[in-house]
Amino acid sequence: MKKRAQGAWITLNASYYCAPVGHPLKLVDDASLLLDGARGITQSLADLLSQDVDINPDDLAKALWAASVLTEMGQSSAEAAYARICKMRNRIPHDGDEK
Repeated sequence: MKKRAQGAWITLNASYYCAPVGHPLKLVDDASLLLDGARGITQSLADLLSQDVDINPDDLAKALWAASVLTEMGQSSAEAAYARICKMRNRIPHDGDEK
């Protein structure tokens, strides 16, 4: 996997950025979906590898790469959500703050 470009959500052959208008809770939902997909792939592979089946190594490598990409995307989505939540918190006046 390539090093992520500055501010990019993920970098494959191109760099992708999170939309600036997305609500942080939607990003958390996306992170959950992406990580659940990665978990599903790895669980399916674990089940398959525990059986006595001939597995194509190229297909296995592609499936593991896909799980890795989904995991990175889920982590990036969670990071973006966290940053937006922190930004929103900083805008809210706290008790004892001067107005």
